[in-house]
Formats: sequence, C-alpha cells, structure tokens
Amino acid sequence: MHRFRIDAILDPQSLLRVTGYFAQRSIVPSEMKMHVLPGHMRIEVTVCDLDPRQAATIAAKLGEVVAVTGSELEELAA
Repeated sequence: MHRFRIDAILDPQSLLRVTGYFAQRSIVPSEMKMHVLPGHMRIEVTVCDLDPRQAATIAAKLGEVVAVTGSELEELAA
C-alpha cells in the first residue's frame, strides 16, 4: 500500500487535476483526503496493489501536474 502526499496551490482545479491523474490510469484509490493549509492544500491519496517502481513513477509524474507544488511517496505496511 502506498500513500501519495501532494501539495498544490489553493485553486478549485488542483483537486480535480490530481484525481484526474489517477482516473486516466484506471487507478481507484482506497482513500483520499484533502486539507486546506495556510497558502496551499495537501492531498493524500492511498492506493493498494501498486508495484514499488510504478508508485515511484506516479509520485514523480504527480510532481509535474499543473498546480502541484510537491509530491512525496510513503510505503505503508499492508
């Protein structure tokens, strides 16, 4: 299980761009959370059954999405 922590600008389109990234790849997250913080939003997406290399690639690509300012990956115990 992997958790992606994505920081994005405070814009209504930010959440849609991140969820759209997963939808375009037919990945259904097991959990999603979004928090508005001072000056930005943090989106946490948990996905089961990803290969570690695939998860690392997704984290890197998420960092390139318009409106995203940072992306981190955490591997969780199942």
